Amino acid sequence: MRRVTGKQVVDLDAAGFAAHRARYPRAVLDVGTGDGKHPQHLARERPDTLVVGLDAAKDNMRKAATRAAAKPARGGLPNLLYIWSAAEHLPDGLTGFTELHVLMPWGSLLRGVLGSDPTMLRGLAAACEPGAEFLVTLNLHAWQPPVPEVGEHPEPTPESAVEDLGPALAAAGWRLDTAAYLDAAEIAALATSWTRRLNSSRDRLEVLALTGVVNPGLG
Repeated sequence: MRRVTGKQVVDLDAAGFAAHRARYPRAVLDVGTGDGKHPQHLARERPDTLVVGLDAAKDNMRKAATRAAAKPARGGLPNLLYIWSAAEHLPDGLTGFTELHVLMPWGSLLRGVLGSDPTMLRGLAAACEPGAEFLVTLNLHAWQPPVPEVGEHPEPTPESAVEDLGPALAAAGWRLDTAAYLDAAEIAALATSWTRRLNSSRDRLEVLALTGVVNPGLG
C-alpha cells in the first residue's frame, strides 16, 4: 500500500501496517477522507486509536499528512496514517478496523454506498473486524437537484433508507440499524472541510446519518 507522508509517498507493506495496527486496541478507517481533517480530529481526540484516512486523490491529503508525520513534540500524530487508494481497490493487508466512516461521499463512493457497487461494499466490509461499527453521512443536497451520482436512487429519508438501502447494504455484510437527520451541532462535530464549506454557503445543511454494524455475527 502507499502511505502519504507529506510531499512523499512511501510503500507500506502488509507487515508494516500490521505493526502499526498492533499498537492500538481500536482502529478507524475513514474512506474518502478528502483533505484529512476528520481523521486528524479523531486522532487527536482518541490517542489510543489508530486512525487511517484513505482517498484516491493523494494531493488533497498532503498537508494533513505532513503534520501527522511530524515528531509528537511538534504536533505529530503517531496514531494517524494516510493511505493513497481508491475505495474500490483496497490494498492488501489493510485490515483489522473496528470502526468505518464514510462521510459526505461523492462520485463513485456515493454510488457505492447507495448500493450501486456491492463489490466495493464487500471490500470495505472485508477490511473490518466482525462487529465493526459504521457511520455513513449523506449530503442530501446531492438530490436537490439530483446529481448524476445518485442515479435512480430517490432522496433517502430515515424511513426509506431502512427500507430501500438496508437490503442492499445487508447483502454486502452491512447491517443498517439507524437512519436519522443530523442537527447543526452534530454536523459540525464531523469536523470535515466539506461540512464547513457547505454550511458557509447554505442557510441549512441537510445530512442523513446511517449507522450500524459491519460483519455482524461473524465473531
